[in-house]
Amino acid sequence: MLHDPEDYPEPERFNPDRFLKDGKLNPDVRDPLTLAFGFGRRVCPGRHLSDGSLFMMIASVLHTFDIHPVIDEDGKEYDPTSEVITGLISAPERIPCRLTPRSKNAEELIRQLSTT
Repeated sequence: MLHDPEDYPEPERFNPDRFLKDGKLNPDVRDPLTLAFGFGRRVCPGRHLSDGSLFMMIASVLHTFDIHPVIDEDGKEYDPTSEVITGLISAPERIPCRLTPRSKNAEELIRQLSTT
């Protein structure tokens, strides 16, 4: 259902922009979460825990690190759309990036957590 070309044009192509319109979430595009965890009697009982855990993990990384694209030997930024895994979920095969701490406090926090 998440590969229906009427709901998601070019469903095999990794394109997060399909959910945006004028820089904001497009309400006309169906939210994949309505189907991803099932529905009815067979809905995943852990979906809220999964969403909350993923949100906290992503928020922690974004709060602590600046994420920069990798620059190749020619001075060009890596294009994450060049290698895509298709199937149940389409995603980039790999996204090489550089992570740098946002501040001295963030760097100290990272060092403390890595030694525990």
